[in-house]
Amino acid sequence: MKKITTLLLLFPLLISAQWKGVTSNDDQRTMMIQRHMNLYPQNDQSQLKNIFMEASTINVNGTIVTPTDLAEFEKMHHKIFKNIQFQVAANITSKYENGQIWTHVWAWWSGEGKKSKESAQIPVHLAFGWDGMKSNQAYFMFDPTFINSEIALNE
Repeated sequence: MKKITTLLLLFPLLISAQWKGVTSNDDQRTMMIQRHMNLYPQNDQSQLKNIFMEASTINVNGTIVTPTDLAEFEKMHHKIFKNIQFQVAANITSKYENGQIWTHVWAWWSGEGKKSKESAQIPVHLAFGWDGMKSNQAYFMFDPTFINSEIALNE
């Protein structure tokens, strides 16, 4: 029983130790992501091929897509929205002691529906896991309500 109690007390320390690391906002990975964030409002997906491996998995609010799917999704935004902006609040890359490297972006997406004429500003969190200098996985999290409503008007 004493061993179990000791293990339970040490468990939080063991878990948190795995996620210690060094964070940067000006390394090459962060700059690659920032370049795409700057190009996206211009309907330019050219940077995606530099970011993602061909076999990368991208989880967009629980739906797994490919880098090609993501590029098409972004192009679709520009067909149904105007005045798209992507305001980055933070873009950082962390290299953890457990060997994992992640870039996180916290931002605000905004746009105006071409059919609805409604505007919205949506908080977004993006996370890119890296294998070398290419992302092999990513997670995009945001409230899709406004985007889905405008998609429905365009069907």
